[in-house]
Amino acid sequence: MKEFLEIWDLIVKSNTFNFVLLVAIFCFVFKKINISKILDKLQNDIINAIENVKNSKSLAGLKLSKAKDSIKNIDKDIEIQMDQANKTAKSITDTIFQNTEKSIELINKNIDKVISTEEKSISSALTEKTAEAAILIAENHIVTTLKNKPELHNRYIDESIQELDRIQLI
Repeated sequence: MKEFLEIWDLIVKSNTFNFVLLVAIFCFVFKKINISKILDKLQNDIINAIENVKNSKSLAGLKLSKAKDSIKNIDKDIEIQMDQANKTAKSITDTIFQNTEKSIELINKNIDKVISTEEKSISSALTEKTAEAAILIAENHIVTTLKNKPELHNRYIDESIQELDRIQLI
């Protein structure tokens, strides 16, 4: 038995035995874990990821070309919009100026009407005051003349009566 133990000790201490034992353990573990299935799954996942990246790349390329196409004429579009904005602004400005000129004309006409009305009103008031003043002056003159010459009083009364008789006859 001693010999057997020596042989066993020699085998256990040898690297070859340890290597064979390690290989046997790996074979057992690989059979239990099914490495080929895991590797196939990883390979399929990598293939799918590559396909997804290719699809994403082609979609990104399409989006990029669409974006390039959309901004290709952006300068012309901006220029057209600026021209339209300038035309609209000029049109609005012209309309505002025309409306302002019309408003000024209406205001001037109204001012002329107000001035004309005020002139007529003032003229009428002046005419009325002038007539009143003329009547007062005439009255004062008549009263003064009649005081100074009382004989004229009777004569004016006679003339007025004759004039009334003449009007009644007609």
